[in-house]
Amino acid sequence: MAEYMAKLRYYPTDPLVEIKDKDLKSIGAKYGAAVGYEKIENRVLQNGLLMEETMDIPLDKISQEVITVSCDKEKSFRDCIIGLYEKYRCPRTAYSLFGSNEAGWLIARRLMDDYGGW
Repeated sequence: MAEYMAKLRYYPTDPLVEIKDKDLKSIGAKYGAAVGYEKIENRVLQNGLLMEETMDIPLDKISQEVITVSCDKEKSFRDCIIGLYEKYRCPRTAYSLFGSNEAGWLIARRLMDDYGGW
């Protein structure tokens, strides 16, 4: 198991550009980190608008795109997170790193100040 793991949760309209699996694989390979991707879509079209009921729904079931980064080398992990922040920007909510381990959360959160304007 990797020593550093972060889940970057992007909610609709958060990323600067569309998240693509091939781009994530490229970024992960560049820095030697494992990068996974999951898209959760629970919005439905109602009256011409995409809507979603989020009350009483677990956070990890709300529409979002989740990029999971893991690595056992701190520098590689850090550089991969920076690469993702530069491409997509930092996730933008207080729950952005929900599901990360403590070591990964600390690195990803500190980098938000430098690369995301938090």
